[in-house]
Amino acid sequence: MVNAYLGREDAPIGTETWKLIDDVAVQAAKSQLSGRRLLAVEGPYGFGLKSLPLGDYALEDGISASISLPLSLIRTEFSIGKRDLAAYERDHLILDTAPVACAAMDAAAKEDRIIFNGLTGTPGLLNAEGAGSLTLTKWDKVGVAADQIIAAVTKLDSTGFHGPYSLALAPAQYNLLLRRYPQGDGTELEHISSIVGDGVVKAPALKKGGVLIASGSQYASIAIGQDLAVGYNGPVGDLLEFQIYESLALVVRAPESILVLK
Repeated sequence: MVNAYLGREDAPIGTETWKLIDDVAVQAAKSQLSGRRLLAVEGPYGFGLKSLPLGDYALEDGISASISLPLSLIRTEFSIGKRDLAAYERDHLILDTAPVACAAMDAAAKEDRIIFNGLTGTPGLLNAEGAGSLTLTKWDKVGVAADQIIAAVTKLDSTGFHGPYSLALAPAQYNLLLRRYPQGDGTELEHISSIVGDGVVKAPALKKGGVLIASGSQYASIAIGQDLAVGYNGPVGDLLEFQIYESLALVVRAPESILVLK
């Protein structure tokens, strides 16, 4: 049914070409996504889901209403030449799929921006009301980062979230963890991974610092309506225009399980 809304059946290309485009889009997006490696994923629930019901609240005695969380719809476009597609389908010449990959990576970047930074009216992990915070110092020496992550874990532990945890770090902080301890063969990344329990993720959406969160969908998750899918817009001159769609929302059920590392 979703193919009808995405216009895929109107595209003048075959099943093999669609498979190539879909595979490139999914693999390119997976190479970039960090939020989905940090949080549990719920769904996909389908293209038509526009909001997620969260629960009821009382208006007055005997009357209640439901709270809902809107899902954000992401769209990115790309085009491929008609002659290039014809050459691929007829002669099996290599098709330049760079436009597909670039559009998928753009969609992935938008997804992670929603998860970490939020949008107007829908906060992300970094600005969720009720989340804790910890200020980092410079990780100029091997071992400093591990000590500070231990302090972060201890802070969440003291509030009742006993782990395991997942940790997302800005690239600058993450890359420093690749240094080896001078007294052994292990890296600081390996050490910190054993401390948090559920993995350390490099998150390009973060410009600095990071976020530590107790693992489990009972605390926070990503709700997917339409998972990443390629639709067909139509012909534009000598090109065929396509569009990548996905819809999602960050669901924070226990903001106290989040610790922002500043």
